[in-house]
Amino acid sequence: MKILVVEDDELNAYTLTNLLTNQNYAVEVATDGDAAWDFIQAYDYDLILLDVVLPKLDGISLCRKIRSNGLQMPILLMTGRDSSHEKAIGLDAGADDYLVKPFDIEELVARVRALLRRPAVTSQPVLVSGKLRLDPSSCEAIYAGNLLPLTPKEFALLELFLRNSRRVFSCGMILEHLWSYEDTPQEEAVRTHIKGLRHKLKAVGAPGDLVETVYGIGYRLKPLEEDKQRGRGAEEQGSSGEVDRVKSPVSNLKSQQQALMAVAEIWQRFQGRVEQQVRVLEQAIATLNQNNSLNPELLSLAAKEAHTLAGSLGTFGLPLGSKLARNIELLLSSGQILSKSEIGNLQSWVNLLRREIEGNDAGAISVSPIPQVETMTQPLQNHSDAETKILVVDDDPQIQALLQTLLSPWGLRAIALENPLQFWETLEAVAPDMLILDVELPYINGIELCRLVRNDSHWSELPILFLTVHSDAEMVNQVFSVGADDFVSKPIVGPELVTRIVNRLERMKLRQRVTQGGRR
Repeated sequence: MKILVVEDDELNAYTLTNLLTNQNYAVEVATDGDAAWDFIQAYDYDLILLDVVLPKLDGISLCRKIRSNGLQMPILLMTGRDSSHEKAIGLDAGADDYLVKPFDIEELVARVRALLRRPAVTSQPVLVSGKLRLDPSSCEAIYAGNLLPLTPKEFALLELFLRNSRRVFSCGMILEHLWSYEDTPQEEAVRTHIKGLRHKLKAVGAPGDLVETVYGIGYRLKPLEEDKQRGRGAEEQGSSGEVDRVKSPVSNLKSQQQALMAVAEIWQRFQGRVEQQVRVLEQAIATLNQNNSLNPELLSLAAKEAHTLAGSLGTFGLPLGSKLARNIELLLSSGQILSKSEIGNLQSWVNLLRREIEGNDAGAISVSPIPQVETMTQPLQNHSDAETKILVVDDDPQIQALLQTLLSPWGLRAIALENPLQFWETLEAVAPDMLILDVELPYINGIELCRLVRNDSHWSELPILFLTVHSDAEMVNQVFSVGADDFVSKPIVGPELVTRIVNRLERMKLRQRVTQGGRR
C-alpha cells in the first residue's frame, strides 16, 4: 500500500515516514500543496495524510481539488486546531477523517488501518451488538425491536462504545471524543449522559449493566459471551492476521513488571512507617478498652493514620486493608461516643488489618496484575527542553514516593510537598504544569487550597487533580464546584492515573496552542 504524506514541517514529515514505513507501507512526502498535486496526478495512492496549513496550496483547497477531479482515495486531515467549525470545513471538503495534532501515534496507525480497510465507495454500516442495533446514517438506535429515544450526546456515546466494543473509555477520553475544546464541560456531564443512556436502555428491556462501569477506570459496552470467546481465540492465534485492538504502553508486560517491581521497592521502604501507623491504631483500641474513650490528640492521630492507610494499602495489593482502614477511619471520625459493640468492631478490624499487612510482602506485590486498560496514551511529548513538573500536595510519604515512581517513566517530574503552609512559596519556586491535591491536609484542606488557586489571577488556569480516599457523590461535587479539573480515588490504579494526567496535560497544551494561534 502506498501513502502520500503532505506535510511542510520536516520533523513531522520524518516522524510520519518512519512510523508508516515500520508498518510496511510505502511512503512518499510532499512539502507543499502544489507538489502534492503533481504527485497525485503522476501516481496512484491508497491514502493521503494531509496537513491543513501548507505553503502554495492549503490542505482544504487541495482536498477539494482531489475530489472535484473524481479521485476517491481516503484522505486523513491533520491539523493543530480542534474546533467543530474546522472539522466541518475539512469533512465538507471531502476528507474521510480528521486528526488533531499532537496526535497519539497508535491512534494514527489505527485510523490509517481503518481507512485502508474501507472500499472506495461505502455507506456507514449498521453497528450491531446482540439485540442492540445502531444506524449512523439514519441516527436510529434500536434494542430488541424498540426504538431508543436518545439525545444526540447519548447517541454519540452509544456509537462510540459500539465502534470500540472492547475498549474502556475514561470520562476524560469521552470528553475528547465527543466534545470540542471550546465546548468541553466538566466530567460530571459525562456521568449524567451515561446515567440517561442506561435508563433508556433499561426501559426497553436491556440489562442494567449493558453500559458497564470498569471500576476506577471508565466505561465500556459489556462484552457479549461470543465476543469473549472470540477474544480468547485471537489471543491464542498470536500474530496471525491483523488484530484491530491497539496495544497500550501500559499493557506491555515488561513495563508492567518494571512498575510492579518499583511499587514493591516502595512497600519495602515504607514498611516501618506502616508498622507505626498500625501501632497507633492498636494503642487507640487498647485505650478504648480500658477507658471507653480517647483523648482528643490520640483520637485525631488514629483517625489520621487510618485515613492514610485507606488511601495507600490498596495500591500495594491490599484492597481489603484499604476497606478495613476506611471503616476504622469513619468510626473514629463519627464524633460520637462509641458503644461496646462499636469498640468490638474496631478491635476486630484492627486485628484483621494487622494480619492483612503481615501477610503481604514484596513478592506478592510483584505478581499482582495491573488492570488491562486500552488507552491512547504515550509519554508526554515536550517540544522544548523544559521538563513537565507536577506539584503533589499530600502528607503521605508513601503516596508521594508512588507518584514519583509512576510518573517518572512518562517524562513527568513529581515534586512532593507535605506542609501546605509552604504551598505558595513552593508554587512560585516550582512553577508546575499541574497540581495534585489531597482533600485532607494539615492546617488547610485541599478544597480550600483549590479555591484559593482558582481565585489567583496568575494560577487560575493551572490544571488541578484531586487524589483522595473520599469518593462519595457529595465530595466529588464539592471538589468540582471549587474548580477541580479531575478527580481520582485512592487506592491508586496506576494506568488510570497516568492516563488521566497525561491526557489532561496534553489537552492543556493543545488549548494553549489553539489560543495562541487565534491571537496571531
